[in-house]
Amino acid sequence: MKKSRTNIKKKTPKTNANYEAKFEQMVGEYHAAKALLDSMTAGTPEHSQQKKHCDSLFASAERFFNRNNSQ
Repeated sequence: MKKSRTNIKKKTPKTNANYEAKFEQMVGEYHAAKALLDSMTAGTPEHSQQKKHCDSLFASAERFFNRNNSQ
C-alpha cells in the first residue's frame, strides 16, 4: 500500500513594505543605543554593558538583512 503524500505549502514571499519597516525599526533602535553609548564615559561598567547591547543590535540587524536580502 502506498503512503499518502502530504502537500507541502510554499512560503509566501515577504512583502517589501514589511521588510523595510522592520529593518528601519531595527536600525533606529541601533542608532538610539549608539547615541547613548557615545554619551557615556569609556571604561565604566555601564559603557561596556551598552557596548554589548549595541553589538547585539547590530548583529541582529545584519542577520535580518542577510536572511531577507538573499531572495
